[in-house]
Amino acid sequence: MIKEDELNSYLKKIQPIDHMAKRRIMLKEANSLKISNSLGKLDIITKQVLAIKEDIDPHNFKKTIIVMAGDHGVANECVSVFKSNVTSKLLLKISEGKAPINAIANTIGAQLISIDMGVSDIISPHNNIINMKLGYSTNNISQGPAMDRNTVIRGILSGIKLVSSNTIINSSNILAVGEIGIGNTTSASAITSFLCNISPDETVGQGTGISIDAQKIKKDIVRKSLAINKINLEDPIDILAKLGGYEIVGVVGIILGAAINKIPIVIDGFISSVAAFLAYKMSQAVSEYMIISHLSAEPGHKYIIRELKKSPLLDLGMRLGQASGAAFTLPLIESACAVYLKSATILESKIKAEDKNI
Repeated sequence: MIKEDELNSYLKKIQPIDHMAKRRIMLKEANSLKISNSLGKLDIITKQVLAIKEDIDPHNFKKTIIVMAGDHGVANECVSVFKSNVTSKLLLKISEGKAPINAIANTIGAQLISIDMGVSDIISPHNNIINMKLGYSTNNISQGPAMDRNTVIRGILSGIKLVSSNTIINSSNILAVGEIGIGNTTSASAITSFLCNISPDETVGQGTGISIDAQKIKKDIVRKSLAINKINLEDPIDILAKLGGYEIVGVVGIILGAAINKIPIVIDGFISSVAAFLAYKMSQAVSEYMIISHLSAEPGHKYIIRELKKSPLLDLGMRLGQASGAAFTLPLIESACAVYLKSATILESKIKAEDKNI
């Protein structure tokens, strides 16, 4: 109960973006050589980012990518091409700088932080992996709750506190968050079906590339998980406890922590968007700090971002995970911010009323 009170006190710290900051950004655009609303979706996102972070240095745009890792007991039902131990192997490759997300981070000049929220293997202490372990894999959601309520709260608080205490993270101009975890699309599909009142036939995809027959089994597993767990629709912590994953809990904490610390945060694909919606259910003000990076190839993703009332920046048919979709959007957002911050003004350009045809 004490931990829950602590979480509630953090949630009260999340404030909407300052409306005066939004007005200042719009005024700057109106006086700039940049034509108003000429960047499409990027205009909306750039105004959002600059209203949150007015002190951005366009010559030193600090980008940080956070990858949360955790395993799912439901993976024992063969809902993925891979076994659970692949999560820890991928986490180690990220820590060694040899995973796909490392290639992206190095290319775009972003810091990369990887976190063990609960992979099934014991990973030796490693300089490039932050240990925030909640356990060694969740329980199988098709047989009962994934975890207990206290574990969920502890995991969310860990994420919030990491954003506040980690110098690299809290000095960033923008964050990107994603996850890895064999079985996590099953968990995300179950949560989406429950929250959106949609059949698993609409939310369950092929994940890591399973066969059509395996996909049918996965849908049945989601149905069983929804039937066996008695879930409180109005309680996001209960939803996470019954159907979630350690890494999903961690992502919720990171998103809330970003909002508390007034840092814009780019959300990766399906699983991370599910976490984003649960964070939103805890505090609606968090929505102002979130950016949906891309539309995942996973069929359930479109339903959850519809609930968030957000429009994804990209639609590339991706389903790689590892925060890759969110990472790809960072240089786009950085470039758009530079357009706002570095473009000359109309006055400086000596453009006058007589230079117009109207």
